[in-house]
Amino acid sequence: MLRELNEAGLLYVADNMREIDKKEVFATRWDDNPEDLVDCIMAKGSFGWISMANDGIPVAAFGAIACWPGVWQVWMFATDRWDEVSSEVTKFIKRIVIPSIKGTDWLRAECRSMEGHDTAHRWLEYLGATREASLKMLGKNGDTFHVYSWTNDKTNIN
Repeated sequence: MLRELNEAGLLYVADNMREIDKKEVFATRWDDNPEDLVDCIMAKGSFGWISMANDGIPVAAFGAIACWPGVWQVWMFATDRWDEVSSEVTKFIKRIVIPSIKGTDWLRAECRSMEGHDTAHRWLEYLGATREASLKMLGKNGDTFHVYSWTNDKTNIN
């Protein structure tokens, strides 16, 4: 079950993120406050969704933010119940989200993922992203992040 991005669902997921997502998300933020994260995401637009478990509990939040003409930042974080919704979210991203971005005058979509979040890295590659670079000392604790991207050129149109 997917719902449009909404503050209540987003806050639930942010408050209950799996530990690896907390570490990754808050490594590039000024504070570790889920409410501030939600405010920031909600202020950037509504191109996002909340995935609900069968019992109606929010499990994952994901979307994309247009940074400037042609460039999108994609994002996702989830609770420990991710396995319950991962298949549905993956299909939705492949069928709806990626084609929607590609339906714009896009040049690239990118995502940064922290070293060690191997599940996220495999998932991004499954979705067609390419690891493009590693950024050392990017996180506030000296964390390394990898840049994954989809680009609108002959070498990476998936």
